[in-house]
Amino acid sequence: MALSGWRGGWIAAVADGLGSRARSDLGARNACQISRQILRAASSSFNLPTTLPLIHQQWLEAIEPTTPRDAATTLLFGRVTAEGDFHAAQLGDGLLLVRCAGQFRRVTPDRTAYSNQTWALESNHVQDKWSTTFGRLTEPGDGVVLMTDGVADDLEPAQLAEFFDALYQDLSTRNRRRGRRWLQSELSDWATPLHSDDKTLVTIFRTSE
Repeated sequence: MALSGWRGGWIAAVADGLGSRARSDLGARNACQISRQILRAASSSFNLPTTLPLIHQQWLEAIEPTTPRDAATTLLFGRVTAEGDFHAAQLGDGLLLVRCAGQFRRVTPDRTAYSNQTWALESNHVQDKWSTTFGRLTEPGDGVVLMTDGVADDLEPAQLAEFFDALYQDLSTRNRRRGRRWLQSELSDWATPLHSDDKTLVTIFRTSE
């Protein structure tokens, strides 16, 4: 996971290596690094779908000599400019949620694969397995939320909008450091007993007009 400032805006990336693969840690780390590098360098008018093959190709080069199968990882990322323009994308499980101009949206499609199956960065780029979105955050409470399946799978689909708003309400009362600590505490003391899957969550919210 990575969240970093960028030209007055923010860039976030979350990757979850497949647990059954020997070097998924390497794959996840490089997926975050590569996506951040490319998003940082992209122009304000870049086309996100056409950027995805470049991210995949540079990820393949970064993990060498490890095989793509051994380094397979999911990937979610988002970029928000200082003006509030955002681009975000997801490959594999987890959740990508946005609220834009006051309208909440779940970008992640409904899951149709078996419970342990997911798409991931591997040998071949499969464009239609990515979910992408873009828009402008114009109102307080608008934002982008990325999370791994360790968090997403425990959320009720019908209550995702309420979850999104609750995150904003809690985090908007804290500064960045206290907000991070609060999130860490919530994820460490997760309500589901014996839940050991990776739990990562990143938020970028607009807090003023």
